[in-house]
Amino acid sequence: MAGELNIQSTLSRATVPIMNVPQLVYCLLKLRPAETVASARHLPINLCLVLDRSGSMSGKKMESLRDATGHVIDMLQPDDYISIIFFSGKVEVAFPSQPVGDDAHRAELKARIARQDAGGSTNMAPAMEAGLLELRKQMSFSAGGQGGSGIEMVNRLVLLTDGITEKEKRCLEQAEAAAKLNVPITALGIGSDWNDKLMEQIGKKSGGEADYVSNPDKIRTHFTRTVQQMQAVALRHAMLRVRPALNIEVRAIYRAHPLISILNPDNAPDRTVLVPLGEIERGHGQTLIVEFIVPPRSAGAYRIAQVEVEYDVPQTGLTGERMGVDVLLNYAHDASAVPLPDPQVMNLVEKTSAFKLQTRALQDLEAGNIPAATQKLRGALTHLLNQGDTELAATVEREIENLEKGRVMTSEGRKTIRFESGKTVRLGETPSA
Repeated sequence: MAGELNIQSTLSRATVPIMNVPQLVYCLLKLRPAETVASARHLPINLCLVLDRSGSMSGKKMESLRDATGHVIDMLQPDDYISIIFFSGKVEVAFPSQPVGDDAHRAELKARIARQDAGGSTNMAPAMEAGLLELRKQMSFSAGGQGGSGIEMVNRLVLLTDGITEKEKRCLEQAEAAAKLNVPITALGIGSDWNDKLMEQIGKKSGGEADYVSNPDKIRTHFTRTVQQMQAVALRHAMLRVRPALNIEVRAIYRAHPLISILNPDNAPDRTVLVPLGEIERGHGQTLIVEFIVPPRSAGAYRIAQVEVEYDVPQTGLTGERMGVDVLLNYAHDASAVPLPDPQVMNLVEKTSAFKLQTRALQDLEAGNIPAATQKLRGALTHLLNQGDTELAATVEREIENLEKGRVMTSEGRKTIRFESGKTVRLGETPSA
């Protein structure tokens, strides 16, 4: 039965003035699993860690990686599955997919991890392929009856590297293979000598995400966050449908929380806009921003769109459940009846605006257009200062100075801008939106 998902709709202005030109209205959508679903035991986990142990990982990096990996083993439940693969120039399956099991088995797994040392070059693609093979052992498939136990599981591959890999094209092919298996990849780069654009593409192509681990001590935090996300999955295969009313245009849709991303919608023949949302976690769920262009109209209340989310409830075996809301907008003659913009909506709009400008600035840099990149970074700096993000603003300002003095953007600055600009919640913070 429907009711496993709560949808809250908030417009930037619930009432707009009557004008002779179209107007832009933002709609904030909060998607939160209902308490009955949120309180259910989390689904079993099927996790594979694909970890760089090349020569550049020696010392503190390898020490922190072993510690973080052991912490992951401690976080998992006995019936969760884990596999771990280390790579350098060669691939080693440290241990194949297996249940975490009891304390004695955990200790055995951690002892194997403790024996791992760094050495060799970096070749990531074969390790990614081996990781997907391990994950497939516990996955159920409808075609041909292949697969493991047939139990609904949360599947994830965590990839960590600190270097430039061989055969980048093969890495992207493995990311596409992961997407077909519904295995999101969490692609993590540590230090300053890895290809941030490649890792970002691996995350996006697989339906996962990428992030920057600025120092070895933070590996454990990133691993912890990934396991917590897996444990929080409540609804799966979510699909957003926005049906705009006549003469209403959907200009753009963004995921705004906890990571900002531009969602690429498909348009159905009946003007319905379709956007895959993937998994919805208990707790903060997902927060979206829909940009509507509304036409001139006379005074009154109008439905500008119907919003519907279709989803599966893996804990109960329900599929294709639906929940929807109407988005209503008032037009008023009296300007005094028009409220100020909703501050929560506009705060997230400010964040998405900064994200868009920083993303486009990096694209301009790759194309060699330094003046355009600098201009966009200055615009992003204004948005960041307006929202009080002083730490990221300081990084952006330093890189603007580098570009204006004829220097290149630093590797650390570029990675910080690429990955931190999309975060509405920093690691370790409690979600509030």
